[in-house]
Parts: sequence; C-alpha cells; structure tokens
Amino acid sequence: MEQSIESYIKNLVRNAIGQTLGGLELQRDRKTYVIANWKMNKTLAESAEFFQDLKCSTDVSVVVCPPTQLLYPSHLFIKQSGKPIGIGGQNVHWAEKGAFTGETSTTMLKDVGCEYVIIGHSERRQYSYEDDHVVNKKVKQVLKSGLTPIICIGETVEEKNSMRTEQVLTTQLFGALKDVNSYDFIIAYEPVWAIGTGRSATAELAQETHAYIRTVLKQILGQAAADSIPFYMAGL
Repeated sequence: MEQSIESYIKNLVRNAIGQTLGGLELQRDRKTYVIANWKMNKTLAESAEFFQDLKCSTDVSVVVCPPTQLLYPSHLFIKQSGKPIGIGGQNVHWAEKGAFTGETSTTMLKDVGCEYVIIGHSERRQYSYEDDHVVNKKVKQVLKSGLTPIICIGETVEEKNSMRTEQVLTTQLFGALKDVNSYDFIIAYEPVWAIGTGRSATAELAQETHAYIRTVLKQILGQAAADSIPFYMAGL
C-alpha cells in the first residue's frame, strides 16, 4: 500500500514539475485575495482604527477575519466606511446548532455579516487537535450554508525535513475534500515550517507547491476545478 501511495505522489510531482510562472495565464479568471487573520488580537477601539486606516483596491478581494466577538462590530465599521472588504470567521463548528459550548455555527457567522470562514488552520490542528475528518465535516457544513471556506493546508518543519511535503498536502487535500463536489472554496497554503523559524518560503517554492496542489485537485475534482480554485499564500 505504501508503495502505491509513493508511486501516486511521484506521478503527481512529475505532472506538477514544469508548471512555472509562464503558465499563469490560467489564473485570469481567478480572484486575487488578500486575507488578514487577526487571530487573538485587537480590541474594539483598535478594530475601528484599523478599518479607518485600511486602504482597499478593486483589483483584489480583501477579507478580514477578526475574533468572534469583533465580527459584528467589524461588519458595522465596514458598512459605515463603504469600503469593499469581506468579513470571515476564524473557526466554525460542523453542526448547525446544538449543545456545543463555546462554538459558533455557520448561521451565526452569516447573521453577523460573514461571507468566509477559515477551516483547518495549523493552530487549530495543533492546539485543538483538529484532524482531516473534522476539517471535512466543517467544509461540508460551510459549503451547505453558502459561506466560502478558506481551507488551510501545510507541512510542519519536521514533515518538511523528512521530505514529506507532498505526502502531507495530498493527505490533507483528500481528507478535507472527501465526498465534496463543489469547488466554491479557497485553498490557503501555509508553510508551517517557515513560521518563527527564520526560514522563508520563496516565490519559486510557493509556485512549485501551488502547481503540485493543483495537480492533486485535478485528481479530486477535475481540471476545471483545479484551474479555477483561488490560492492564498498564508503565514506571511
């Protein structure tokens, strides 16, 4: 079984190699995103100041993901400013409602103005022990609700050092998209190994990895999906 998986990944790598910046004409129909994940930062006053100072362009789609308690105030700040900014949640539960203390549903996110939600962030995987099965349940619920999931994938420093990048990304993609037929989502590739380590992911490395991810997406959802799904380089 391991040999078949290894052969499969090698074939995908071969297909991905050679897809350089020269092939970026395929991206003309994809949106360009700038997404800001505030994590556990900012107060109400700091949020108001942020949106007041933020400059936007119609050339890119700007999405801000504040902590849960700042979602609705942020929505109001944006509405008042008239700036073209989307709002996203940092996390969501896979159930529509129920006895899940401390959690947030897709209905709640939509009610406070959210259009997007982050799923499978590396910190959720690490500190809240979210695995690909949980990520998959969340993806399905978010798509069902009409929100746009921002699906995070990426390898740790240990996984990169052991040459398992392709294996990890393949496993995460197949896990997150199991029984998913829609491709109304964003892929956020986060090289976890580059966070706080002094190492950086170059543009060339990011492009090579993105090419590999598109090859995997083609296997899961087909060529049209692989060509149209927007990517976001996270962790910068």
